[in-house]
Amino acid sequence: MMKMIKLRSGTKGLLTLALLMVLILAGCSNPPENAGASGTTSPASNSIDASNESPVTGSGPTIQIADVFDTESHKDKLSIRYFFLDSEEKSGDAILLQTPDGFNIMIDSGIPATRDQLEAYMDKLGVTRIDYAINTHPHYDHMGGYTSLLKTMKIGGFYMPNLAHTTETYRTVMNLIEQQQIPLHYIEDGDELHIGEHVRIELLNPEKGTSPDKYEAWSTENLNNHSLVLKVYYGEKIFLFAGDLYKSGEYDLVERHEAVLDADLVHAPHHGDKTSSSPAFVKATSPEIAVLSANIFQNLDVKQRYEKNGATTVSTALNGNILLLSDGKTIEVIVEKEVKK
Repeated sequence: MMKMIKLRSGTKGLLTLALLMVLILAGCSNPPENAGASGTTSPASNSIDASNESPVTGSGPTIQIADVFDTESHKDKLSIRYFFLDSEEKSGDAILLQTPDGFNIMIDSGIPATRDQLEAYMDKLGVTRIDYAINTHPHYDHMGGYTSLLKTMKIGGFYMPNLAHTTETYRTVMNLIEQQQIPLHYIEDGDELHIGEHVRIELLNPEKGTSPDKYEAWSTENLNNHSLVLKVYYGEKIFLFAGDLYKSGEYDLVERHEAVLDADLVHAPHHGDKTSSSPAFVKATSPEIAVLSANIFQNLDVKQRYEKNGATTVSTALNGNILLLSDGKTIEVIVEKEVKK
């Protein structure tokens, strides 16, 4: 209850004016924003503590706290696991999809330094084979774990855009594909993957005809904008994985595919960084659930943009490992830990 204080007439006007000035200044302040907009995480990213912010509630599913590595109670559902890869640097994406009929689909694999963590997660889940090893683009924070998985797992095929890179990680992965005689598939807009009886994947990016000679020198932004964009169908539900698209890549995607971008779940491009998740992209996709995949939280404005558009958001930086389950009609969201409020 607010305590009422009776003011003497000589001070009332001054104190009222001071109170008004405090309220005006408070209303003009903006939430902190990550200053880093390149392909790497700036130290400013660590300074954002979204767990202490008042949450903006979306209209999507309720978040549950439970064992994200439970494999026995949902064998009849599509499962999608976002792995938290602990590192002092941005550790990238590592996402495992498992279908009801037993197919394993890996989308990206984090940085080389966290490959042992990724191997431990796979061992915990009893995974020994990856039927579809997908690399959205050849940056090391998306293909680093494959430097190990391509040696320790049975691989049905490796799927990536027709892009090249100059890093040791890229050369190692390409050499392993050749040495292990793993079928290599370059995929692009218009291609489809039919996985078992239940899952279909449409490719929406990169554009048809993309090849390494498109640019004389590939910038970080160019490589990110040529990420695979995967539209995954399971029953009545649609899951959109958008790699590391920057806003410029999102605008191009919306221009080419706006009519088909609506999805139930969206992987926030570029780890939920401010470089991405433009209002146009968020509106075109209008997800019930948005996943921000980054071990270091990137940007509060992006998180709130999805929430204000009606989405429930989860983040590996805040929630740890994440499990999404679908029976084709609904999506359950299970996380390792609750965000402190």
